[in-house]
Amino acid sequence: MAKAFLSHSSKDKDLVRRVATQLGNKNCVLDEISFDPGRKTLEQIFSELDSSDVFVLFISSDSLDSPWVKKEIRRSKENLKTDYLDRIIPIIIDVNVKYSDERIPKWISKPYNLKYINNEVIILKKIHQALKEVNFKKTKFNQDIENNFVGRNSEMQKFENEINNLDNWMPTYIVAYNYFEGIGRRTFLKNALRKYKLTEYLETPTAITVDAKESIENFIYKLNTISKNSEILDYDFSAIEFEEKIDIAVNLVKQFMEFKEIIYIIDDGGIILPNGSIVNWFTSLVNYDIFDNNLVICLISRFRPNEFKLKREKKSLVYRIPELSQPETKNLFLRLLRIYGLENINREDKEYFIGHLRGIPSQIIYAVNLIEISSLEAKRNISEIAEFSDNYSSTILNHLKDSPIAYQLVVFMASNEIFSLELINKVFGDNNDTSIALQKLYDLSLFNFVFGGYEYLKLNPTLSDYINRSKIKLDKKYDNQLTQISKQLLNEDLDDIIVEDYSEFLLTLQKMLENEVKIPKKYFIPSLIIKNIIKEYDKGNYDYVIKICLELLEQTNYDDQVIWETNYRLTQAYARTRNEKFFDYVQFFNNDVNKLDYYFLLGFYHRHKGNKSRAIDNYLKALEYYPEHSRTKREIVNLYLSTGNYGDALNLAKENYEKRRTNIYHIHSYFICLLRSKKKPTKSVVETLNELMEAVKRSSDIKSEDMFQCMKGEYLYYVEDDFEQANEILIEAMKLNKNKSYPKKSLLAIYKDKGLESAFDELQSSIEIEDDED
Repeated sequence: MAKAFLSHSSKDKDLVRRVATQLGNKNCVLDEISFDPGRKTLEQIFSELDSSDVFVLFISSDSLDSPWVKKEIRRSKENLKTDYLDRIIPIIIDVNVKYSDERIPKWISKPYNLKYINNEVIILKKIHQALKEVNFKKTKFNQDIENNFVGRNSEMQKFENEINNLDNWMPTYIVAYNYFEGIGRRTFLKNALRKYKLTEYLETPTAITVDAKESIENFIYKLNTISKNSEILDYDFSAIEFEEKIDIAVNLVKQFMEFKEIIYIIDDGGIILPNGSIVNWFTSLVNYDIFDNNLVICLISRFRPNEFKLKREKKSLVYRIPELSQPETKNLFLRLLRIYGLENINREDKEYFIGHLRGIPSQIIYAVNLIEISSLEAKRNISEIAEFSDNYSSTILNHLKDSPIAYQLVVFMASNEIFSLELINKVFGDNNDTSIALQKLYDLSLFNFVFGGYEYLKLNPTLSDYINRSKIKLDKKYDNQLTQISKQLLNEDLDDIIVEDYSEFLLTLQKMLENEVKIPKKYFIPSLIIKNIIKEYDKGNYDYVIKICLELLEQTNYDDQVIWETNYRLTQAYARTRNEKFFDYVQFFNNDVNKLDYYFLLGFYHRHKGNKSRAIDNYLKALEYYPEHSRTKREIVNLYLSTGNYGDALNLAKENYEKRRTNIYHIHSYFICLLRSKKKPTKSVVETLNELMEAVKRSSDIKSEDMFQCMKGEYLYYVEDDFEQANEILIEAMKLNKNKSYPKKSLLAIYKDKGLESAFDELQSSIEIEDDED
């Protein structure tokens, strides 16, 4: 059980006593001796401090002048360095004391740490939250996991060579990238900076996230969640020019730099784009002269930046964090076995598992989790371990199905960018079951803590993306609870919500958009509008999408990426509605940088107009600019299938499937191409068809069951030559499936192959076939 040491002056004991009473004796250490040596020795005080996890410093003019408090502060710093103490919570309770007071030690006197609080309810909430977080973090097991760092010797050597240079040059930011989550980018940076004394060991890194579609407004609000500058909340970002937004961001970052704190940004495509370019707002920010020769940001990215360009700019260092080498893989695996208490499994089993590991830390953690459940079962499921990176999300979700609360937690956490522990506890209950489920997700490295503490959680973006693409729904029990919380939040003041809980602020804005409640102009964040546009587009509300996109484009103070995304969604909606205005807006993409998108959108428009040959021509031109673009390939595959050109479709469908084996649309396309080709399927093809059917059956995608029934029907007809049963299954699927396009397409192909013209014509005119969505 975590404990808080309440350091204060005896003159402030009335307030501190009330706080201690609410916390309870088991949760706090209250030294009421007024620092009277006759009642308790300094050694006893230090003993109690050493056994505490949180040091709460009640700052007043009296406590700052107290010799006893000064000694406790010095001891707390020592304990922070040696990990005896998890954190310090300084609270100003004297209105006449400011954070700049020279009596406050420099390492404590950060303006975003120090605020005057005269409300004991808020003080209690801060301490309670810290104790909850520490209870989660400070188990020996979690500490061992947190401190477990293996290998990266060549990257460390490269880092040392580049940091120690003859010109005493220091980068403004460092990039660590690898597309695969759980590879160790953040851990590498944290250990490299500590090793070469570029950050204090006792510092918990300040970490924020920037997701795809997010922009500078999100960056400012998230950083302010830590710095808590009240004036930020007064800005109306819908009216502020882009350059002024940059100035605001610069001043926030400067505040961290002055206290030698480095900001970690977990970038999921919001700063470094998939094409390697960097968004202009970030480039403008880091190019301010004030940051020259000062390391202020560490960027943990999925995508590789244009390293040649960055070298010319001389503002950054870039590191690809690769998979672990074989010796490093072995060392991490054996260390984890010891942490989990599994070191006594036999040597042959250890060698067997090591031989199937590919050097991805999260894969190694997953393997050890399976071994903990049953070593025998882990061996039987070795293919799941070996193919972990290819089938990461589906493998994890299938693994979590045996833990219903943990499964529902990841579905819940995928619904928004970040969640506070407090909001999670409101939805799932502040109880042991929720704690056990969170611990399971933590063991599997499925979330990161963000915002410089353990209050906010962000789900692994790869898993989040998979859950959202698969349209997996939250259980009604938790969804109803979330609905009730949302209703309460809609009746509260946004100014208060953003101060109290940033995740509740985001949830409230999201619900306001869904309910078409007007958002105050100052909180009009373009990324949230774009996310809502995408949601409405997926629902088929194209007129609404067009309306909102046109309103967004009337603004001129957004960065280039926001304008690009808005134009893209608008052009797609015009293509869907076969509106001739499409040609006005598609010209936005007719340039050297966006040729892929230009020809893809032209193909998309002509497909919806029913001009298949022109659609294919434009899609093929798109592939000339990016031959590996899977979405374009899938569009071509579907067009080939619709014209009966199974031979040309097969190669593209196979390429797509082999690159993304868990995407049920790629699986289905490949299955159809194999099945409907006029050749009699060989034994190996039949085995492949069964593997593809099984993959769809196992998928958590909301459409997987519908798709599986259609695949089963077609298999019965083409492989087993059983028209009657195939027809029965597909007609039943037509009645039950929400998306009737799959069984209809299957039946049309069978009726055509069978020569049943009247049945074909009747079915052809009965239902409009919907599009598949990737």
